[in-house]
Amino acid sequence: MSEKEEFLAGMEYLSVITSKIFLYPFLARSKTKLLCYHLICFLIFFASFQQFVFLCVSKLNSFLDIVNIAPNIGVCAMSVTKYIKVNSNKELYNQIFVHFRTDMWDIISEKCPENLKILKRYQKIINFITIWFVYYVVPLILIVTSFPILIMYYDNMVLGKELEHRYPFEAWYPFDKVKWYYAAYAWESFITGLVVCIYTFSDLINVSYIAYICLELKLLGTHLKELIGAEDIKQLKRSQNATAIHYKIRQKLRGIIIKHNFIANISSQLDIVFGDIMLVNYTFGSVFICLTAFTFTVTNELYSTLRCFFFLISLVISMLNQCIIGQCVSDHSEQLAKALYDSKWTYGDRQTRQLVLMLIMRMQKPFQLTAKGYIAMNLDTFTTVSCIVVYKKSYGLRISISGLHNSINKCIK
Repeated sequence: MSEKEEFLAGMEYLSVITSKIFLYPFLARSKTKLLCYHLICFLIFFASFQQFVFLCVSKLNSFLDIVNIAPNIGVCAMSVTKYIKVNSNKELYNQIFVHFRTDMWDIISEKCPENLKILKRYQKIINFITIWFVYYVVPLILIVTSFPILIMYYDNMVLGKELEHRYPFEAWYPFDKVKWYYAAYAWESFITGLVVCIYTFSDLINVSYIAYICLELKLLGTHLKELIGAEDIKQLKRSQNATAIHYKIRQKLRGIIIKHNFIANISSQLDIVFGDIMLVNYTFGSVFICLTAFTFTVTNELYSTLRCFFFLISLVISMLNQCIIGQCVSDHSEQLAKALYDSKWTYGDRQTRQLVLMLIMRMQKPFQLTAKGYIAMNLDTFTTVSCIVVYKKSYGLRISISGLHNSINKCIK
């Protein structure tokens, strides 16, 4: 199988995965798929409503009771935001998908081993991302849905404690949920699995798209480095075929500029699409990271401790995921600007130098992903939000959450 066929097979696999949550094909979906999409949105909203009503009507005796409920509502909000955003911007997602499937191959030459090496390396990265997300879902769902009932029976049968019914999340029901325990547990397990799938596979689409953008930026950088070859420089110094060589250079440069403009356009549009997603993730994530980290260190109950710990890890991974893709886009954009500086463009004629200067001006501001324009999503942001320093004192563990106050103030301003 050639590199192109392997790449297209990877895109086909991505389309199969996203079709399982009724998002792909992005355009011309059947009525059945659209009905399933709306049904999933309704189910998640309904589950969020159940949790919110429980939060309002329950007699909460402590701060820990709120911490046990609020993060679940936040995760539902984050998952449905991602899901709706992909659907509401289906034209953009479809345009990008078609571009990487067909139009990108203009800049990939099978005669250039460097291009094929880059394509193969990034294809391995994208395959790893896809496999990671797909196989991350199954154990996560099994752990989240089976953990409460296992702990319940462990406490009752092994430790001899009084039977205390536990659920994947706390929700309000118009009937006695203890009497109908297994029915309520089955419903909550189903919703939990659904939310995890929607959350994870929506992230898979976005992360894969960013990886494709980084791939094309890398390929454009390779073309810029080869804009004027050593043989062209020799002939230009000897004034041999200068007109034809300059024309060839300009045509190649114009093609690169067209591709760069397209990438810049879709990057800015994805920044707008991701803005709501990242703002919700940033706001809920930073708050719930702090709440779960605090609860994890102060509670003495095994179930609450483990539950908050796994919740904390999941939130940190989600936040890190958003920051890494933002960092990758910025880094590849800056590398493309550096490749332009190293392209020996000074050997070009006046028209070529004008095109290069125009491209340099466009590259002055690297691509970036932001939380609605308030905060750039990169590794600096991640360290600001998640720099949690745990230190021990005579009266137990205290948590110093560095940077949270400043981060929230930035969002408010």
